[in-house]
Amino acid sequence: MRLDRGLLVTGTDTGVGKSVVTAALAAALAEAGVDVRALKPVASGVPAGEPGEDAALLGLAAGHAPASLHRLRTPVSPHRAAALEGVAVDPDALLAWVRHNSGAVTIVEGAGGWEVPLAPRWRVSDLARALGWPVLVVAADRLGVLNHTLLTVAAVRHAGLPVAGVVLTGAVDPDAAPMDNRAELLDLLDGVAIRRMPWLPTLDRTSLAAAGRGLLRGE
Repeated sequence: MRLDRGLLVTGTDTGVGKSVVTAALAAALAEAGVDVRALKPVASGVPAGEPGEDAALLGLAAGHAPASLHRLRTPVSPHRAAALEGVAVDPDALLAWVRHNSGAVTIVEGAGGWEVPLAPRWRVSDLARALGWPVLVVAADRLGVLNHTLLTVAAVRHAGLPVAGVVLTGAVDPDAAPMDNRAELLDLLDGVAIRRMPWLPTLDRTSLAAAGRGLLRGE
């Protein structure tokens, strides 16, 4: 799996496990003594006065305070939540915030999928292009994942960005049997690292770091 000074983590959809995968990688790097930052620039559905469960998990894993610039209360797309709450998500300010909060290695978790709007006419894909980092795609290992993953990887490549890999999360969908989605994607995405990570029963730093080591080593 390609992991240099920066990585953007996106998903094929919302709720596919981006935060846990991001936290696992951050925990493994922190355990190895790397100065790592795990950032969630924009999150919606966050109760007032709270850091948000995603940012809290990433901070726990990386060993720093929760890092999130815009915490929006309304559980809808970030650009819509920002409009409803009178919040201006400024792309230049967001990028400056990411750079200010970066470490030797910085992992940024997007919101939802690749084309989710963060601000009017500015999407997760635009954030990724502005950063210029490799992109890790997270997808739930279930029926339909081949189409969703191929579309997302194609969009990342169309943006001119390298694909760091694909992580399939969760238990294998019994409805997809006897299909092996990892084997299929290895064949369909020649040269792309395809990892599998089951749901973790506990999200403590030890469990996260162990899962992150497995992702980095390709287990």
